[in-house]
Amino acid sequence: MVSHRNYLAITIVMLVVFFLFQFTNVALESRNAYESNPHAVDREWLPRKAGAYGAGDSEEGLKEGVWDVSRDVAVYIGDENAAVRKVVKTWISYAKKQMKSYKTLQEYERRREGDRTDTPQMLIVNSVDLDWENEETVSQLDEYARSGINLVFCGLPDVSVIKDNRQLKRLLGIKEIKEEASVSGLHLHEGFFIGGEIVYQAGSQEEYERRQNMDLVFPEITLAAGTKAYMTGVYEDRQLEEEERPAVIWRNRLGRGYIFAVNGQYMEDAAGIGILSAAWAQSEDYVIYPVVNAQNMIFANYPGLADENNDEMIKCYGRTMPEMMRYIAWPAIVASYEKNAMGLSCMLAPQFDYEDGNDPKQSDFLYYMKRLNEQGAEVGLSGLRMSDTPLEEKLEEDAQLIEETIPKYRFSSFYGKGVSDEEIDSALSGEFLKMVRTVVADYEGDAEVVGYQSEQITRQTVISDGYRHTFLEDFRVRAVETALAYTSVLADISQAAYPENSEDTFEKIIYDFGWNTQHYLEGFQGFARTTVSVCDEHIRNFLAMDYRETRENNSIRLDVASPQMPVWFILRTDEGLIDKVTGGSWKEIEEQVYLIEALEPTVVIQMK
Repeated sequence: MVSHRNYLAITIVMLVVFFLFQFTNVALESRNAYESNPHAVDREWLPRKAGAYGAGDSEEGLKEGVWDVSRDVAVYIGDENAAVRKVVKTWISYAKKQMKSYKTLQEYERRREGDRTDTPQMLIVNSVDLDWENEETVSQLDEYARSGINLVFCGLPDVSVIKDNRQLKRLLGIKEIKEEASVSGLHLHEGFFIGGEIVYQAGSQEEYERRQNMDLVFPEITLAAGTKAYMTGVYEDRQLEEEERPAVIWRNRLGRGYIFAVNGQYMEDAAGIGILSAAWAQSEDYVIYPVVNAQNMIFANYPGLADENNDEMIKCYGRTMPEMMRYIAWPAIVASYEKNAMGLSCMLAPQFDYEDGNDPKQSDFLYYMKRLNEQGAEVGLSGLRMSDTPLEEKLEEDAQLIEETIPKYRFSSFYGKGVSDEEIDSALSGEFLKMVRTVVADYEGDAEVVGYQSEQITRQTVISDGYRHTFLEDFRVRAVETALAYTSVLADISQAAYPENSEDTFEKIIYDFGWNTQHYLEGFQGFARTTVSVCDEHIRNFLAMDYRETRENNSIRLDVASPQMPVWFILRTDEGLIDKVTGGSWKEIEEQVYLIEALEPTVVIQMK
């Protein structure tokens, strides 16, 4: 039996605990500034497209007299409308180099005589455009390499051309070539891309069907002695020594120059910018180049706030749409986010079907705005509609929801899935989205993964579908991380809200998303975790900045011109370790790869 004194003591303790919990909740609520977006600012104050560094071609540069003899030059030989040229020009712009472009090797040879920029750092050739019947072609390339010009072959000439040309085989470092190799996977070796080695080989038929979309049939090339392989084919039933495996990406050396070759079409999309960055690093004692430094995790079209598609929801989850989004999706999203080194952005879909008469619930909207803000996440807006509602009408209804619930909130980011560029530009010129500063776009094969949508608004591309992350996507992720220290991984929750098949349940999506991001992206945890608007800040500074780099003994000096600080660089070196950095800071990403943060206009990196 409890005495009156003990009963009173227990009651007091319970009241104290109750009030402490209540006070904590009140304090948290009072500090939760979900009603405003700190990234929503007047676009006029942000760095603009006109101030971004651009890589002009040789004719423009020479006519305007803007060539800078202290800046590295890369020469492209090939069709000016080819996808490879777009990749090269994008890489040149990102790396702050200069570019010259010629349709043929003979044209380049005629114009280089007497040109003060006649010794490029790199000569990049689109192999399909070279005249291999001309005996002088290989001799000229051989001469360039021996003189110290590094060559990059984007794809290879036809097998018959290589097989019958001993000089070309020697130039490329090829011992033997056959028409075709059919492999079961590809081995990307350590040290080429940032992120370590990986074998793209399916362990089961299910994994093969789900992930294996790389080219496993290509000319079989055995390399000569003295070459270095970066990616090779692997067989399921044949155990070969490394030098016997069919080569996909490799390096040869001839005289003072390196020759890089790519056996396949990997140079025709965004992966090409990473291959060029890696080739540059593999041809020098050290390289340092600017990067974006941003890692984004995006949940698009989440949450659905209206009672929609409920028959399908009850069938799949036993819950309505709002119940599924809150009680199944939200805890899983938080758990996935907390296990990854990426910033969280939610591209809001207030509703999917704007013609069914079901309106979004304001109470649910407030709930998610509070919870997302507690996680440090950003809330942007998605343009997705499941109905035929025009984008303008959709935005009017979304604006009404915002005005009635949190009238001070303004979006700073927009996800443009299923929306044309013309519609996006029109929508972003309106009052409702006047503070949107960046557009998130799905990857469609373009080399330019970060850039400008318009004069004032940037465009950042999703690199990977985190749900269906394929081997080719992973290769592209590693390439872009190498070139830009940037990635953007997205899970589209509309697939779970309107499933097309039994695989599109939320449980399946979030499980695969969590496994993929932890398994495939663990090598990039040293880069900054950002929301898409913070990423926009990094992109604008990256595009606008310029730099000069010099070295004296063990000191590397960076002179940086940027509208805002900080900006970031990757330093890759095959000799020495960093001792200290003045004017900035540094972080080791992996062995002999460092992320340099420039905080002042002059940065000095002292090597041990």
